[in-house]
Amino acid sequence: MAATERASAPGEEDGENRFEVLFYRLSPESSEGASPLSGEPARRGWLAEGATILEGARTAGFPIATDCGGFGKCTRCRVIPLGSADPNQGPPAWLGPPNPAEALQLSREELRAGWRLACQVRVEGRLAVLAPPPGESPVPKTMDTSLPLRIDPWCCGNGISSQAKAYGAVVDIGTTNLCGYLIDLETGALLAEASRPNSQRTWGADLMTRVLAASPRETGGGGAGEELTRAVRHDVDFLLTDLLRSIRARRSQVAGLVFAGNSVMHHLFLGMPVESFGTAPYAPLADGGVPFRPREAGLRLPASAEAHFLPLLAGFVGADAVGVALALGLGRPERKSVCLALDLGTNVEILLGTPGGGIWCASTPAGPAFEGGEIRCGMGVGPGAICAMEPGEGDFTLRTVGGLSASGICGTGLIEAAAGLLDLGVVDPSGKIRAAAALKEGPLRRRIIEEEGGRGVLLGGGGKGGAVVLTQGDVRKLQAAKAAVRAGAELLLQEAGLRWGQVDEVCLAGAFGAHLRPERACRIGLLPRESAGRVRVVNNAAASGARLALLSRAELARASSLKSKARYVELAGRKDFQDSFIEELAFPG
Repeated sequence: MAATERASAPGEEDGENRFEVLFYRLSPESSEGASPLSGEPARRGWLAEGATILEGARTAGFPIATDCGGFGKCTRCRVIPLGSADPNQGPPAWLGPPNPAEALQLSREELRAGWRLACQVRVEGRLAVLAPPPGESPVPKTMDTSLPLRIDPWCCGNGISSQAKAYGAVVDIGTTNLCGYLIDLETGALLAEASRPNSQRTWGADLMTRVLAASPRETGGGGAGEELTRAVRHDVDFLLTDLLRSIRARRSQVAGLVFAGNSVMHHLFLGMPVESFGTAPYAPLADGGVPFRPREAGLRLPASAEAHFLPLLAGFVGADAVGVALALGLGRPERKSVCLALDLGTNVEILLGTPGGGIWCASTPAGPAFEGGEIRCGMGVGPGAICAMEPGEGDFTLRTVGGLSASGICGTGLIEAAAGLLDLGVVDPSGKIRAAAALKEGPLRRRIIEEEGGRGVLLGGGGKGGAVVLTQGDVRKLQAAKAAVRAGAELLLQEAGLRWGQVDEVCLAGAFGAHLRPERACRIGLLPRESAGRVRVVNNAAASGARLALLSRAELARASSLKSKARYVELAGRKDFQDSFIEELAFPG
């Protein structure tokens, strides 16, 4: 259909010009800007004249990530606009030159190859859009199912035929990814696991950007609260499809679900306003455990199925932190040791369990750097992501997910690269990347590049996927993230009257933590060096705790009791937190 043929376009009756937009995915093997397209598009939609490509992708249900929320401050939403599905025909005739935001964020090479920012290009005619793969992350290491437990599920047999097997599901709604687990309600066995990206990424990578997007327009927000709720509910429903399909089970066999997630994800999934998280004291509208019928949330499950969203502890310390506390036994009267738990992600929740059942908690925004967000060549934990660096004599070697050629760097790889470059003297303790002239002649010196935006280190790539570069800006973002976590942990220990030397165990939780080598975290100062021998990486602890709540009435009740027991420490606005944050920005010498 030609661009002028709009008689059948939706919205024509309102006198509004709409143009057909075809959305395609570039395969990982495709050379940038030259991927031949065949077959049907991944999505097809109609977009009002003047709307952005990003808005069209949201309407069509075509995931395009954006760390900045669509304000032209990152490169996550980069796409190649074409006049048709034939890449040889080039961009549409109506497409103007890059605007200042695109010229700032995209390199000359990217602009020459046809890349533009989906949030900045406003549609004036029919077009096809080529977008990179969404970078789905694999499921984190299997949850810990060895925890001692007397199975007494509260949902077993809810409307399930006596001849059919009854299943339960655990869903951990993360800011970046959702992870789901299918559980046998009779034995407690883990039967299937799956994950998918959080579709809310099209509204921003971090919590505060999404809070702004979801807040009412009259308060200065984006007014997209209902859209964000629909997006995450659809994600959960698709996740359940993946889980059930993997063992050929039916939706009618699902009796109960338990949800974990941070405070903002909790509110958005349940359809609650989130603007209270935008200003101090950052109080949730409701923080108790929420029982509900999955059907009421748009999930295609039996009317008899029940669900619980675990309670929130306080502020940004959400239901995922409650899951971690359940899994690690924090808050139990019989506890005899001191345990510091860090649930790492875009928002970091810090828990401290003390002997006799004491529990302290705090949260700190680390930003998306730990998950590859807002990093020049950042990506999720997917094929080709740099995940480890081994310093050698005068150079380094890299390890990537799947052993493929490097296509980007994930959060774990970012920490590994910083630690390795510190050991090699390429990055100094202040975080500055040294100039090539300051390094000895050799491979490392040749990796230093000077660009308009500053200095960088060539890590790998250079083939079809382009070079993977660690920039000075990337290092600064990592410093800010690790300083926020370290400062938060320091203050929580101080409030409890403890020192690092009195901590018996440091547990790193979360999908990110499950892939992290403790000694590298200590090398960059995320944790003190003396803690290295006491660090334990725990497999998706939030989901493990939610599994306990699914399989045991007593554990579900204990989840509710944790709120009254926990002592919350608010870090925002505290001068001692800011002072500690500044002190922790530097890397250890």
